[in-house]
Amino acid sequence: MNKWMPSVEQQTGSVSRTFDFFIDELTELQEELDCPDEFIYDFLDVIRNRWSADSCHSKARQHKRDNPSSY
Repeated sequence: MNKWMPSVEQQTGSVSRTFDFFIDELTELQEELDCPDEFIYDFLDVIRNRWSADSCHSKARQHKRDNPSSY
């Protein structure tokens, strides 16, 4: 199976915009909480795990894509 990659247009548009948004939000969160980088790193790991192919969240999203008429 080929790994999906965004197009150049997607990279310079949505992906770049979302990256900048995440960085801004995480910087603001860190400043608000006065927490170390390690907390932000661990926080991102929790979020990342929601998109693991084995997570129930990922399986639910795939089920919804495969069965749109059910929703």
